[in-house]
Amino acid sequence: MFKFSLETVLKQRRILEENAARALAEVEARLESARDKLAELEKSQVKERQKSFAALSQGLPVAEMELARFREVKLMYEVNLNRELLAAIEQDKVVKEAELIARVKDRRLLEKVREQHLQEWRREQELLERKNLDEVAIIRAARQKK
Repeated sequence: MFKFSLETVLKQRRILEENAARALAEVEARLESARDKLAELEKSQVKERQKSFAALSQGLPVAEMELARFREVKLMYEVNLNRELLAAIEQDKVVKEAELIARVKDRRLLEKVREQHLQEWRREQELLERKNLDEVAIIRAARQKK
């Protein structure tokens, strides 16, 4: 029976690969959420700007105009903040993708080593089987000559 001496290492690498894939999926979910939030904020910013222009054309009091302008500035700040967050998450995604690729390469390398060991073990088993068959054939031939 074939037994790979580095099987525990291979299992550990599979676990590390699964963890890296899970981490990448989490980052992608955060990225999607951040994109949605940014799109919402940008829509709110456009609506607030339209309200400000409408209020300006109607000639609203200065206090209400300042309040509208404050809301618009606040939304601009939030949009910029979310863009920075989105950029950070995208950078994190790049890091997680690179980590996953490295983990996959590590696992595949070890699986290739395992496959080579398995082929070598099979060759040894075939040679051993041939040797045993040859011994049986020699013993039969010796008995027939007697």
